[in-house]
Amino acid sequence: MATRTTKAERRWRRIVEKWRRSGLSARAFAKRHRISAVTMYGWSSRLSRQDAAQDSECAAEAPTFLPVEIIDDVLPAAAAGPTALEVVLPRGEVIRVPPGADLSQLGRVVAALRGALE
Repeated sequence: MATRTTKAERRWRRIVEKWRRSGLSARAFAKRHRISAVTMYGWSSRLSRQDAAQDSECAAEAPTFLPVEIIDDVLPAAAAGPTALEVVLPRGEVIRVPPGADLSQLGRVVAALRGALE
């Protein structure tokens, strides 16, 4: 989700990044640049919280796929039942694969889903 960035936020983001790269203490940096150390601390904290929230939001939205190796096109007899395999996607969707299903078709479905979610 995109957020609106204000002119002040962009300015303080540049200042905070410059401070972090400088190696100076906040007080020394603020004094050198004639800005309030308290205000700089406040913006630093605010921007860190925003960045952390964005990172967790992006991580929550990113789908995760695990590698799957199909060893044989024939499902074992132990899998014989109403559903031989279930694939549960990160958002809770379930793909039920019956015994004897066309595994190449299943591969195409998974590839299509992967492309739609990336």
